[in-house]
Amino acid sequence: MIKAHITRTHAGIIQDITITGHAGQGPYGFDIVCAAVSALSETLVLGLTHVAPVAMDYHLDEGNLTMALKELPSERTEALLETFCLGLRDLALSEPKFVKYDEIVVNRHSPRGR
Repeated sequence: MIKAHITRTHAGIIQDITITGHAGQGPYGFDIVCAAVSALSETLVLGLTHVAPVAMDYHLDEGNLTMALKELPSERTEALLETFCLGLRDLALSEPKFVKYDEIVVNRHSPRGR
């Protein structure tokens, strides 16, 4: 199962994303659920490095993603992050056997490093 964990500040700003696991929906290389999550994750990283740059620490490999913002996001950055989460939530609703999505709110006022 793929587990997507989103951490938000008390103000609702996304600050951390962790995605782990494999869906197991199909054989390796033919798992469309894993492919969908990988495409969303890779597109988010591309967007946050080229379209709406933001200081962040991230690691992306084999479909796993860990990302932590190091500064407050711009409106464009927030739009990319929210769209990513919308895509993951929709996938979790349509494929609940393979994707679990959760969010928590923490009592930090700004992303790490600030």
